[in-house]
Amino acid sequence: MIKNLFFIGCLFLTPQLFAQTIVFEENFDTPERQALWTIGELDGDEDTWEFVDAAEAETPSFSGSFAWSWSWFFEALTPDNTLTSPVFKIPEGNKTELTFKVSAADNEEGFFEEHYAVYVISANSTFTGTETAAFEETLDAGYFDVAKTVNVDISKYAGQDVQLVFRHYKCTDILYIGLDDVKVTQEKLATSDLNKSTISVYQDNGLVKVSGINDVKKIKIFDMSGNLVREVNQSEANISALPKGIYIVNFYSGDNVISRKIVK
Repeated sequence: MIKNLFFIGCLFLTPQLFAQTIVFEENFDTPERQALWTIGELDGDEDTWEFVDAAEAETPSFSGSFAWSWSWFFEALTPDNTLTSPVFKIPEGNKTELTFKVSAADNEEGFFEEHYAVYVISANSTFTGTETAAFEETLDAGYFDVAKTVNVDISKYAGQDVQLVFRHYKCTDILYIGLDDVKVTQEKLATSDLNKSTISVYQDNGLVKVSGINDVKKIKIFDMSGNLVREVNQSEANISALPKGIYIVNFYSGDNVISRKIVK
């Protein structure tokens, strides 16, 4: 199988509705920064995440260095690869969000359906793969010019010392996924900000809806095992038939994705 590399993505410019404090930030642009991250794998094939220069790799979706993991490299791979951040503390306070950029390869044959998840774990704990993901998805389209930015609410971890784990898994024989520009921010709510809108996910008569973002084209809902249990091509989803439990809901607006957990 011939696989031509075309590198992809979409830029999400989030309106700065609130002043923000940067809690953690990583762009992988120096060897010293890269060395703070722990590269691992759960599949035992010795192919896992590595850091690469975007210009040398001819990947217009990123600049400087980024991390990538392969599901095909001259043969089919079935990755279960992990990239774990250094320890950092999320302060007590207001809403805390994780954002990061992802990109994958694509060509006329459509090699982009890489699957990945991100976890927030207690500092210095051992990741086993059985933890509950904070966010999970299979890339749903070909991204070429710039990377997709993902936004995840991680406010529940406030006051804790934590690490992030990015996991590339549940896919095979595609090509690669790239990761860059990881950032955790916390709102500093000023008096003048109190009447400004923000993103809110809520349930209404069996429907899950979102406010604060426009033009939602698709919704994907995952259970806590990472299984896709509902997908609709509209701005709200009927979840009345789903069992009671906790779910991850991804809202797709243009080329952006907003992810939140809900309890049904």
